[in-house]
Amino acid sequence: MHDIRKPYTRSSSNSNDLQSRVEQFENNSYRDDEREEYEDAPVQIPTRRLRRDVSRMDMYPRRRSTDRYEDEEVDGGDDRVRPAAPPRYRGEPRKRESLGTWMFIGTVLFIAVGALLLTYVFNSATITAVPKYKDVNDFRKAVVFTQDSENTVDIPFVVASSSISKSKTLSLSESKQVQAKASGKVIIYNNYSEAPQQLIKNTRLESTAGKIYRINQSVTVPGMKGSTPGALEVTVFADSYGSTYNTSATDFTIPGFKGSVREKGFYAKGKGAIAGGSSGNVSQASLSDLNAAKDELALELAQEIKASLIKVAKEGYIGLYGVIEIEYTDNQDQILRGGTGEYKVTGTGYLMLANAQKFAQVVARETIDYNNEPVRLGYTDTMTYTKKDTDHIFSTPTLSILAEGKPRVIWVNDIEKIKEMFKGKKRSDFKQMMKTIDAVESAEIGFSPLWLSNFPTNTDKIHIVESLPKR
Repeated sequence: MHDIRKPYTRSSSNSNDLQSRVEQFENNSYRDDEREEYEDAPVQIPTRRLRRDVSRMDMYPRRRSTDRYEDEEVDGGDDRVRPAAPPRYRGEPRKRESLGTWMFIGTVLFIAVGALLLTYVFNSATITAVPKYKDVNDFRKAVVFTQDSENTVDIPFVVASSSISKSKTLSLSESKQVQAKASGKVIIYNNYSEAPQQLIKNTRLESTAGKIYRINQSVTVPGMKGSTPGALEVTVFADSYGSTYNTSATDFTIPGFKGSVREKGFYAKGKGAIAGGSSGNVSQASLSDLNAAKDELALELAQEIKASLIKVAKEGYIGLYGVIEIEYTDNQDQILRGGTGEYKVTGTGYLMLANAQKFAQVVARETIDYNNEPVRLGYTDTMTYTKKDTDHIFSTPTLSILAEGKPRVIWVNDIEKIKEMFKGKKRSDFKQMMKTIDAVESAEIGFSPLWLSNFPTNTDKIHIVESLPKR
């Protein structure tokens, strides 16, 4: 029988040969991590495990990706002992913040800050209100307007004006024997005393050139007011015919006061040129050409003046555009005397502006149940106005005008009072509080942002918008 403690082999090799082969196999396997095949070596089955030579084993095997721990790499040629890094388990996440995490945090902060700003800084409330109103279908009444500030019964009005000048050159187609005196405007001053001074008809005024001019009616020059001389504007005429009396604005003395204490206290200054003087045969424009030019320029001036006055606006006033009045001044006399061939005309338009609240109250009293509340008029463009031909806007202090139309009477709300009323109040109180305002028929509320539950505490952030239905 065989001893089972001894190795079994099919080879005839001795035990020394077997030991050397085992050692060579183990050295190649642990040192180089390679296997070599021995095709010619016989299969050997050892009966006991041989002890490996520890001195030739690799104590630090190569790192593999499947190792549970990651150790600090040590250079095989360095004999110094390095401190080992703390082990980290395989699959453990690295401790670094993700970009997505920071973006999420930033977005949340941005939304939070934005919500706070909208709620407490950029918040606002808008009340859209329909004021109380009444449509008047047929208003017709003679209304009295006044410029007298002490008159508290009639409707106050002011006057706006607009002036435009035009000219046209006419052909001098006619020859005529003329004898004409020059004339013009001057202002006579009383710097002598506070007592008024009367000047009789044909009182002489002498120009600096020595030419004599006269007034054609008696006048009274007002006295001084403090240190301000009294003044009066008059028309003077040349003492004789001829173009030699034509002159630009000049100064005058009063020969009648010469040698008296009044000589230096009374004097006159030309307001403009003195013109129109002529004598002998002159060429002039025909009357038919002059009349055609007057009609043409008057029509152009009327259109332009009305267009400019329609643009006039004054807060708290209504323009009575139907009674615009236009006054014309021209140099017709100078044309007919042959002094010039250029026809000049100036049109001045006058527009009445009536106190809007007073006018609305008059309409309301005449047409609806009214208790003297603040009101205004809508649809004023439907109104027409007619005045007497003998009344002039620029010279008549009180005028009776027939007003007709279909206006709308609108109750006026105190905007600032409403803002103060709702300042800081709860959203849920809006409807109940609006019922206490008589001049409002209905109202809606809008908040920004939408989630606000209270009105802003700053009245500048509360907006009132008026909304009226069309007629």
